[in-house]
Amino acid sequence: MVRLNKSALRVTEILSLISKSQESLTISEVSTTLDIPKSSTFNLLYTLVEKDFLEIDDDKLKTFKLGLKSFEVGTSYLQDRKVSQVAVPLVEKLMSEVKNTVFLAVEDKNELVYLNKSEPLNEVRTTAKLGSRMPMYCTGLGKAILATYSNEHIKTKFSNENLKAVTKYTITNINDLIKDLEMIRSRGYSIDNRESEEKLFCLAAPIYDFSEKAIATISIATLYSEITEDKIEEYSRKVRETALNISRKLGFMKKDLYF
Repeated sequence: MVRLNKSALRVTEILSLISKSQESLTISEVSTTLDIPKSSTFNLLYTLVEKDFLEIDDDKLKTFKLGLKSFEVGTSYLQDRKVSQVAVPLVEKLMSEVKNTVFLAVEDKNELVYLNKSEPLNEVRTTAKLGSRMPMYCTGLGKAILATYSNEHIKTKFSNENLKAVTKYTITNINDLIKDLEMIRSRGYSIDNRESEEKLFCLAAPIYDFSEKAIATISIATLYSEITEDKIEEYSRKVRETALNISRKLGFMKKDLYF
């Protein structure tokens, strides 16, 4: 059995914590959150700064944020993923057509991970950023993938206990989630109606590869206050067409996104 290195584990925990934080973090905040001695936290943080994986955001407060090297490593990972290479040009094209933010994401360990965010000049402000994670069940992106699974499989992944409310509109009952997924399969796209962020309305569709497995998902995000029936009709058609075009380039042969 492989013995994991304690210092290496702490480094990964620190990078993961800072990458998920909306604000830069102090030594004390990192130490307390991860339960690492303050002296060890100090040494690890400044080592990561020296190697450009972190930057000091505020010299006076001594707060830390991700550095250029972390971005370079993440970018290399994205460039390695064929889905990103194929999808990003079409994601950008979709953004230019709908004049709203378009996301590309994948599932990882039952969570949604954002790979790309294409924004117009008047972009909708969201908390989502590249590499950040969200629950699958409360996002249009996540539900677009979940709808490709059977109801039986969904019941093994979720229960009422782990469907936590992110907003007051989040689905927190497994039976309600399954009903929503059945509607998604029927209409061909998913909706996030303020379920992950109170002001946002999103429409999403899955992306498949040649093996007919959903490997990614894209969405159009707009303000709930600006959504209309005409826009739902337009955006749902465009997000499905784009998802299908990307899937075709990855070898997917079926004519429908849910089958």
